[in-house]
Amino acid sequence: MDGFAGELRQRVDLRARASKILAETNAYIFGELGFAGNEDNYYDPENSYLNRVLDRRTGNPINLCLAYLLLARRLRLPIVGIGLPGHFICRFQSSSDEVYIDPFNLGRLLTKADCVHYLVRGNYDLHEDYLTPVTPRRLLMRVCSNLHQVYLHLEMDGEATRFQRYLVALAR
Repeated sequence: MDGFAGELRQRVDLRARASKILAETNAYIFGELGFAGNEDNYYDPENSYLNRVLDRRTGNPINLCLAYLLLARRLRLPIVGIGLPGHFICRFQSSSDEVYIDPFNLGRLLTKADCVHYLVRGNYDLHEDYLTPVTPRRLLMRVCSNLHQVYLHLEMDGEATRFQRYLVALAR
């Protein structure tokens, strides 16, 4: 991640508007590095382990967001994770800009209205907390919850039980 951040720091004017910063960041992450959402095998457990996502350059929404967040943190960009129901995205928030980013879909830029439309289309209630930043603990709980569900689906009971224990510990 440090190497990616160093390379990106050379390319991006960090004082520019959000749209320019994000366009250059997305061109690097998704264009040059080749990160992408794993649509072919969405429920592969490897999509949920950050080290494997970094090696394979493919993953699920939350782990692609986590990679994006870790890179943004190294550049001191005001980007946070947003835990929509059924999907995970990022948000760039400054005094003049609010832009949502969907790393699973090659960094597609969204507006708040796009996020509200997603919620309405999915028959979710319109809760403001859906668009508030998640804490690191909540993010980790969501990763563990995803893995728990994947392992249940794959009938890997031992792994599912292990992640159930992690969830219990994180909920304390």
